[in-house]
Amino acid sequence: MKKDEIVCYFSGNIGKAVRNISSALFEEIREIRLRVGRPAAVTLKDSIRYLTPEGNFTYIPEAAYIIAADEIKRTFEAVCQYSVHSFQREISDGFVTVRGGHRVGICGTSTGDSIKNISSLNFRIAREVEGCSDELCEKAFSNGICSLLIAGPPASGKTTLLRDISRNLGKKYRIALIDERGELAAVWNGCPQNSIGINTDVFDGYNKPCGIMTALRVISPQMIICDEIGSESDLKAIREASKSGVCIAASVHASSADELEAKGIRRDIFGCIAVLSKAGQSPQIIAERTGKNA
Repeated sequence: MKKDEIVCYFSGNIGKAVRNISSALFEEIREIRLRVGRPAAVTLKDSIRYLTPEGNFTYIPEAAYIIAADEIKRTFEAVCQYSVHSFQREISDGFVTVRGGHRVGICGTSTGDSIKNISSLNFRIAREVEGCSDELCEKAFSNGICSLLIAGPPASGKTTLLRDISRNLGKKYRIALIDERGELAAVWNGCPQNSIGINTDVFDGYNKPCGIMTALRVISPQMIICDEIGSESDLKAIREASKSGVCIAASVHASSADELEAKGIRRDIFGCIAVLSKAGQSPQIIAERTGKNA
C-alpha cells in the first residue's frame, strides 16, 4: 500500500501530522478517523491510538491533535476531487472509494439523499495480501470451482480474501468481478490497481444485480465475484446466475449460520460457506460439498 494514496487528501496541520507518520507505523494502520473537536485516531490491528501533531501514536487523547471543522471540510472536498456534486450517489451511500480501493466513510446529518454538516470521516485502508486465500482455495476448490460464501463481521478481512480469490482463480478461469464500490480491483482511469487475475474482467461501479446480469449476457464467465451481498435483488441475481451454471463467490456481513438464515441466504446456493471471526485468522468452513467442475 502506497502511503501517498492516503496522505494526499489531508492538508494543513493534520496533513503534516499524517505525513510525519513513519512508513513502518503507517503499514500497521487499518483506519484513520477524523472527528470534529476530538483527537485524530488511528485503528491498528489490536488497538486504538491517537495521532500527535508530530505524527506519533499515543494512548493519551489529551496529547493528540484535535480536529477542527474546517479540516473535515477540506479533507472531504479533496476526497470528492473538489467536485462534491459529482459524488452524490456515493455520499448518499455513506462513503466514497478513493484511488487504491480505500474507503472513506462519512458521518453527518442525513438529508434523505445526501449528507450535510459532516462531523467525521473514516479512512478505511485497503491492502492487498497476496496468498491470503491460498488455504481457503485449496479446501473449497480442490474438486473444481463451486459457489463460495464468505461471512464475517465488519473489518474481518472479507474483501481482502475475495480480492485474492480473484487473483488466484483468475489464473485459470474466466472471472467476472462486480466491483460496485471500487474496493476489489481499485480501477483508476480504466486500469485495475490491484492484482485480480489475468483472466478477470471488471465491472466497475455496477450495482450487483445489474453487474451480475450484464456479466452473464456479455462475457460468459465461469465465476462471478462480488462483495457484501444482502438485498433481495442481490440474492435474486445470484440465483439466476446459479441457474445458468455460473459459480458465485461473495461476502456477507454475518458471524454465524443463524445470522445467515436470518438474512434469507439459503445454503443450497453455495457449495462452500466460510466464516471469519476477525482479520488475519483462517476462515472456519461451516458448509462444504464437492466443487462444480468448470
